[in-house]
Amino acid sequence: MDGQRVSAHAYIQYADVPESLLETARRTVDGESSAALIQFDGYPHSGEIVDGTGDLQIEFVWPRDPALRHALGDWLTHHGISFVVIQ
Repeated sequence: MDGQRVSAHAYIQYADVPESLLETARRTVDGESSAALIQFDGYPHSGEIVDGTGDLQIEFVWPRDPALRHALGDWLTHHGISFVVIQ
């Protein structure tokens, strides 16, 4: 991200992800941090699967670039996935 620090993250509930997206998602483990990552068809960036106080959540970096930020928000909205952005 152009060497800039990340200032915000978007969070979604794992349970809110449509089954059709989960079936085709690619899951990996980051070799350096051991983070569980998930990448969905139609969105080029991975999210991290995290335990959000008992419920699984997926955390995405909230892009600083407006076009990328809108792409993520539009993708989530298209699939009917509610999200929250936290700075």
